[in-house]
Amino acid sequence: MILIGELAKKTNISKRTLHYYEQIELLQPTLITENGYRYYDESAILRLQKILLLKSIGYTLEQIKELFQNQENKGEHENWVASLNEQIELIEQKKEELSRKQYYLRSTLHTLKLGGMSDLESLLQIISQMEDRKLSEGIIRPEFSDDLQLTSREMDILNHLPILGSNDPRMEELLTIFQRVRSLMPSSPYSAEVQVIAKQLYETALKLFDHDEKLLDKYWELINPRDASEPVVMGMDEEFMSYVDEMIRFFLKQREDIANEGD
Repeated sequence: MILIGELAKKTNISKRTLHYYEQIELLQPTLITENGYRYYDESAILRLQKILLLKSIGYTLEQIKELFQNQENKGEHENWVASLNEQIELIEQKKEELSRKQYYLRSTLHTLKLGGMSDLESLLQIISQMEDRKLSEGIIRPEFSDDLQLTSREMDILNHLPILGSNDPRMEELLTIFQRVRSLMPSSPYSAEVQVIAKQLYETALKLFDHDEKLLDKYWELINPRDASEPVVMGMDEEFMSYVDEMIRFFLKQREDIANEGD
């Protein structure tokens, strides 16, 4: 047997901690002498090692105490297997909760970048509606209606688009472009400065849609709010979308005119 001081030194914990474990009846000394010296035998040292192991993998002292109590009734091996499986399940649930919170935080950040504070109330409503939606790889993927009659190729392209709230670097690229567009909205959509951004936005979007102009147009119509309705994509209200429509329409017309001149 060894004294409490030796045990504390050997396990790199304080004597105060060992006294506390004794106080909560988690680890009792094997022997307490008349003058108060506390000794621990091999079984007590093994129990302490189990306590330290369980603490290192996320167990609380209360859970450890419950585990030890249960093993006296069920048997050590069976109880440890059940308890560890339960702990794994709890950690998985926490991972899901944290991942979902991270997604909501990014969604809020992206919405702020796109449209400022005006859409935050709508975002809160959308978040509440997404609570029961499945989280996959840290994001909640959009759902596309069968009425769209998309081919498998088109569906594959749409399912691989960057999503608001994701950590996809392509989303950051789009946000930077859209922020630039919003800052230029007081200017004419036909100005040279705006047309530079129009070219950048269209070429970036076309690349995301695998150079399928028809699918890009179909998607743009899908997310374009009508009659001052709520934006389909947070931060992209009717005024903003109308401005983008106009600058892109002018860009494509200019491009077509240049192509016709070359023929």
